[in-house]
Amino acid sequence: MEIKYLKKLKENLKIGSEKSRGVSINEIEKVEKKFGIIFPTAYKEFLYLAGEYSGNLTILDTDDLETISSDWHQEIMWEELQDTGTKIDRPFWLFAESNGCEIFYFFYLDEEKADPVVHMVNYAQEDRKRNVRSLEISFSEFISEMIDLAYRYEKEGY
Repeated sequence: MEIKYLKKLKENLKIGSEKSRGVSINEIEKVEKKFGIIFPTAYKEFLYLAGEYSGNLTILDTDDLETISSDWHQEIMWEELQDTGTKIDRPFWLFAESNGCEIFYFFYLDEEKADPVVHMVNYAQEDRKRNVRSLEISFSEFISEMIDLAYRYEKEGY
């Protein structure tokens, strides 16, 4: 796969002692077919480079394609959204999460952008409520920031 958006990730697959591992194009296409969606190009590049294991990138707790696309994980996500009254009215893809989908990063699938804007669902002041907000950066910029953060943590610790 040609890497157009995530060149920095391609050049930094190993950070510290951990090395990212990707999934095959066939695996990516199987998930797209399962959900009837087409992933943005930048996310496909991420999956190809780090979709099995993202190494020292600090992208919440879970970001591997196998888990994120599993039926049980999708069920947890939808239950969490329903239980908290969180509304996301457009088609989206959760690409990383923590605490059973209590917080997660996602992008909209209807933007038809190769490098979509990243959004986040996070805790709100009110108990059991969530905020949905745009991070106002593209997926490739987000991954670049995660790489920089991983190097900082490698140097300075958490």
